[in-house]
Amino acid sequence: MAMAPPRLLRGLIAPLPASDWLPCNQLVASASSLLHRWLPSLALPRGCPDGFKLLLVLLLVSAALAEVRFVASSSMAPTLRPGDRAVAEKVSYLFRSPAVGDIVFFRVPMALQNCGLNKDVVFIKRVLATPGDFIEVRQGQLIVNGVVHKETYIATQSSYTMEAMRLPEGHVFVMGDNRNNSCDSRAWGPLPIGNIVGRYMMSFTRSSFQ
Repeated sequence: MAMAPPRLLRGLIAPLPASDWLPCNQLVASASSLLHRWLPSLALPRGCPDGFKLLLVLLLVSAALAEVRFVASSSMAPTLRPGDRAVAEKVSYLFRSPAVGDIVFFRVPMALQNCGLNKDVVFIKRVLATPGDFIEVRQGQLIVNGVVHKETYIATQSSYTMEAMRLPEGHVFVMGDNRNNSCDSRAWGPLPIGNIVGRYMMSFTRSSFQ
């Protein structure tokens, strides 16, 4: 499922009064100092409140740890629907490997790039098998290492079969929750873990922050 370029993290932090969320004046001074050190050319209006400066610093840091992406298709329905904004965090996989059940954002694999898709396009799918696992689909049921998975999150029962395969090291198998309407590992093969750029955290609709 193709995703649009990242959006700013607007709407994720409520506009609370500074006194409700600033721990102390020292933190404000420290944040302001960091802001001027990192962005010496940024011209803020004269008299700009320290609370706003700190909020700007927090947003800049947040952009390095997480990002919001626009959901453009229905391949992850009903979990994610077209028009949703999905938040991806970029920290988890610095400390652990992707796990079964994780929903991940990833750059398209080489097989799709060879078909003309831009390498910077980002998809979002669910991890269903990890390196070394055997995965197959029989009579509409997902079977991993001989165990049938009860998938309460899928849109409809799968209408296809897939021969058993063993995942190579450094790869995961991903599919969309809308199984009968998703371009995923069934079509282009296992996903290199190195292509993953973040893990899904939450989603919201546009109307929730307008």
